[in-house]
Amino acid sequence: MMWRASSKLTSILSNEYLLGGSIGASLWALGDHDFEQECAHLDPGSLILLFTVDDKHLHIVGGGYFLGWRDCGIKEAWELYGVHNGAYSYQDFVAEVTNRGGNEQSVLQMALLAHTFMFDAADYVLIPDELINELSDKHVFTLSLSEPLGRYLHSRVIERRDNYIGNDGSDWQGMYYAASHRNSKAYVAEFYSRVLNAYDFRCALSGVRARPVLSVAHIQPFYDSKFQKSSNGVVLRSDLHQLFNDGYITFVYKDNGNRLVAKVSQTVRAAYGDDYMQYDGKELILPKDRNSWPEPKYVLWHNNNCFENWLHIRGTRRLISL
Repeated sequence: MMWRASSKLTSILSNEYLLGGSIGASLWALGDHDFEQECAHLDPGSLILLFTVDDKHLHIVGGGYFLGWRDCGIKEAWELYGVHNGAYSYQDFVAEVTNRGGNEQSVLQMALLAHTFMFDAADYVLIPDELINELSDKHVFTLSLSEPLGRYLHSRVIERRDNYIGNDGSDWQGMYYAASHRNSKAYVAEFYSRVLNAYDFRCALSGVRARPVLSVAHIQPFYDSKFQKSSNGVVLRSDLHQLFNDGYITFVYKDNGNRLVAKVSQTVRAAYGDDYMQYDGKELILPKDRNSWPEPKYVLWHNNNCFENWLHIRGTRRLISL
């Protein structure tokens, strides 16, 4: 599928990709006949390409892989994907929908993307002239890989994307991750062992002690050695660690700093059901040595920079995963 991306959507996804790495995103439509006709039979895993028009030339600027369809109200769509809907704020999102003939009560058709990637300008793929007439009056168009043009564009994009993924096929994780990883790799093992011992080999939130599913989360990324203290780490079950990294869970000190409790984004309920809401407001099991408790300044950093970060233009502050 090829989707004409607005300058706003391109700018938002490019900046978020540079800073925070590959993200989920949505392409939405409102009562769009082309959208329904062209994309009704799109298979999960299909490559979706974003193209722009510049001086009468059409370029592919990035893309992602089709995850599935979802019908969403405006509020739910914003809570799930935030700025990755191609809007700077909720009010801006409502204005975009209104400009297309809808209102705040409208239901959107959404194509959900995973493993997104955005090219540097030097890597844009020029769309051949043969397709320009097909795309000139449409904002969405599908091409079969059995057709020469479809195969050509697919191979060119895959070739360019190869520069943006790791040798193991992993997505680019962003400048924040890269900077912290460079500065932490020399002492990851030491930090990991220290934090695990401080938490008595137990998940601070679920209480699970099964070593294979335990991981150590950095609260604030390592940019130099002063961040390698055990008070900048917490032991979490691997799924909770991922939700913490991705901004669905954060922690808040209560009772003058005597209790640390979890705060779970309501988005979790809409995205994944009620299972994780049991942790909202739950007190963490902290180390006996209070010096190893998470420092308030690190917790506050995570509150401000990671929690529900998709609702803001600033890049996803991914934390390093050990």
